[in-house]
Formats: sequence, structure tokens, C-alpha cells
Amino acid sequence: MNYSDDIPGAPVPAEDGSAAPDALQVDVGRAMPPAQPDQLPVLAPTVHAAPAESQETAPSGRSMLAEGLHFVGNALLTGPCSIAGEVDGNLTQAPGTSVAVIVTETGRVKGDITAHKISVMGRTEGVLDSGPGEVALHDTASVHGLVRYGRIQVNGADLNATLERVPVARN
Repeated sequence: MNYSDDIPGAPVPAEDGSAAPDALQVDVGRAMPPAQPDQLPVLAPTVHAAPAESQETAPSGRSMLAEGLHFVGNALLTGPCSIAGEVDGNLTQAPGTSVAVIVTETGRVKGDITAHKISVMGRTEGVLDSGPGEVALHDTASVHGLVRYGRIQVNGADLNATLERVPVARN
């Protein structure tokens, strides 16, 4: 019985019943022979010359912690971050970057968040520090700790925090 008809990509036997000339034959019940390097595909590295960009204009990595996931530890953010799961630790924007962090309705952060823009719809315990940036606390938010902000918007959030305004530099 020949099962090669059922397997996509399996070598097709020649008309006389022998295997195709390039087919690798292995007896049933025996180990695969060692790979021959000349038959293996090789991926050549591709080098793309990118123009020199500042860290603020370079493409940034987006981060997302999905609902149901629990992250323990500290994260250094280089791009926008969305938290729908649970974080026990600090989320901090990398030096020289301007990052936005969103804690969704299902999100919970127990630790400090330092970012230029912070939007909370879930629960936070700790310091929310946007410096001269913006903090938005939505009606489903529960915020406990300290909030440092340049601009703040509170829409009916459960707010049990100390508010500290940071002066915004005017041009």
C-alpha cells in the first residue's frame, strides 16, 4: 500500500514503481539519515540600508498584553502599549521616546506607568506619571495612587489618588 498519494509534497514514484530520482528513501522503522548540507535551503541575509533617523522618527515597536495574560516584571517601552491583561510591575518609556499607554477595561496594572500619554479604562495601583504629558481617566477606570500630569481628563473614574500637576512648557 502506498500512502504517498495522501501526503502533499511526497515524492511521486516513477511509472516502474521506483522512487523519483531526487527522492530520499528511508526504510520504515529506521531513523532518518543525517541531513546533507548541499540539499538544505539556505536563507541569505538581506541587508537593507536605512537612512539615519532619530529615535523619535524611527519605527517603534508596538506592545500588547492580551486579555487573560498575566505579566510579572518591568518593561521598557519604545512604542505604544495596550494592556488588556494583568501587569505586576512597572511600564516605563525608553529615554528619548514619547510613548502612549492604554489600560483597557479588562486591564489591570499594579505598578508604576511612566509615559507621555496614559489612558486608563481599567484598574491601576501605583504612580501614573506622564510628566508634562496627558492622562485620561475614563468612567470605567479605577485609579489608586499618585497621578502626575501636564493635562488631565477625568470622566467619572473611581479616583482615589493624589494629583500632582507638572507645569507644561509653553513655546
